[in-house]
Amino acid sequence: MTDTITINEVTNTITVTTVTETIVINDPGLPEPAGAACVNFLVDGLGAGITTGQKGFVVIPFNCAIVSWTLIADAAGSMVMDIWKDTFVNSPPTVADSITGSAKPTLSSANRATSFTLTGWTTLVNAGDVLAFNIDSATGISRVTLSLSLARS
Repeated sequence: MTDTITINEVTNTITVTTVTETIVINDPGLPEPAGAACVNFLVDGLGAGITTGQKGFVVIPFNCAIVSWTLIADAAGSMVMDIWKDTFVNSPPTVADSITGSAKPTLSSANRATSFTLTGWTTLVNAGDVLAFNIDSATGISRVTLSLSLARS
């Protein structure tokens, strides 16, 4: 068997196969799959527990719809994250601009969760909209990443 390197622009992965192992690398430098995108937002308590409150902003540069969310934390714990959205002109978003309804991204005594059920969400996002990320509650977690899967429109 010889060593091979395969670049897959559909899945944004590089696969390296050697005599002893196969390594798959997700490369953000590869082009996005047609119509798909992902926004990742990291909240890091720098070794301490994550505190409540607004943690930051992301500007979305294209029209899209939110398809799903995934939370991955450094340890099993519980937390609720809210997402607020407003236009760039009206930014920063506030709690009155929440897009999650009653189905907020939530960890419940777990280190990971995902959902494609966005009941009550405002899923449409316009180019230039600002998303804000707010921790409503958190226990037992010092680092968490929220990934939003998007469908470009």
